[in-house]
Amino acid sequence: MQRWGKNAINEQDEITVADRTAEGAGFLICAINLLFFAIFMLTVFQVTTAISGEQPAAATACTGEDLVAKLADEDPGKLREAEKQAEALPNGKAILWQVTRAGTPISYLFGTMHSADPRIAKLEDAARKAFDESGTVLIESTETLDAGDMAKTMMELRELTLLMDGSLLEQSVAGDRLEALQAAVETRGMPWKIANHMQPWLVAAAIAAPDCELDAKKSGLPVLDTLIGHEARAAGKTLIGLETVEEQFAAIASVPREFHINALNETLRLYHLLNDMHETTKQLYLDGNIGMVLPLARAYAPEVYRGRGHAEFQERVLVKRNRLMAERAAEHLDGGKVFMAVGALHLPGEDGLVELLRQRGFTVEPVSG
Repeated sequence: MQRWGKNAINEQDEITVADRTAEGAGFLICAINLLFFAIFMLTVFQVTTAISGEQPAAATACTGEDLVAKLADEDPGKLREAEKQAEALPNGKAILWQVTRAGTPISYLFGTMHSADPRIAKLEDAARKAFDESGTVLIESTETLDAGDMAKTMMELRELTLLMDGSLLEQSVAGDRLEALQAAVETRGMPWKIANHMQPWLVAAAIAAPDCELDAKKSGLPVLDTLIGHEARAAGKTLIGLETVEEQFAAIASVPREFHINALNETLRLYHLLNDMHETTKQLYLDGNIGMVLPLARAYAPEVYRGRGHAEFQERVLVKRNRLMAERAAEHLDGGKVFMAVGALHLPGEDGLVELLRQRGFTVEPVSG
């Protein structure tokens, strides 16, 4: 199995850090203001059930208000602006793409959503056919498929996930929101004394997961990306990860802390919309309207996209990663019969994977159905 990136320094750390954060960050699908990297994050903390020995809980249905309709009622001008931005984004109207080159068997590019919601976590119709026809499956990372490996990785990457300079998270949170943060953290099963030593982006990711996603994970339901990886292995397909978790964490951690602090505070400010944003984003995904996801997030959390660090975040976590994945995927796509499954927000835009693969000489066209 192919792997890129260097190994992290092997240091001991409490298993509790990996264990207690497991329930949150794996479900970062559309966290209101963390949406940019939420969709890029893998199911990086899938160790809770495996390590803690907890009995699976019954999953609850995901519910929430349609924020598109809400915006239409409350601020139609802002909705029109979001729709205008979505229309201007190239390749934002499909999640399954056919990738071809003369003389090469057909391959496919599929946009996933890192969710365990039964409406999302399945392959149907055209996507199922594309997967079944493939001989090679590319996913963002294979490390997340094994709970034990993921726990070890979490402990090894403590310099990227913990505040190693002696500072505390509470020093970065607005005073009137600290109590709300502590409550949100405890609700996620993460002791505050541990969360207080963690990087702001990781804590924001953990509290951004809605209860229905946590319940789905506890009940043993896989997220879509994990499902694809396990099915590929079971079918005897060649399974390859395009990145390592270390590379992903390093990209996020390299963004100025100010950006992550701002995002954390905005998550707390808009916490009441959490379920609504997740549900709305799922509906947009199911409709194939990926181009609308980020404009809608901007409409509700504009400050995240204006502050210091946003440009660095977009360049390091989106653009550079897209280019790297396109480069690594190309050598496999050259042989054809590839099913490439990555977070859906990697696909659209001038720097998205659809355009980047076209620049490498592939014909990339949307698949209907």
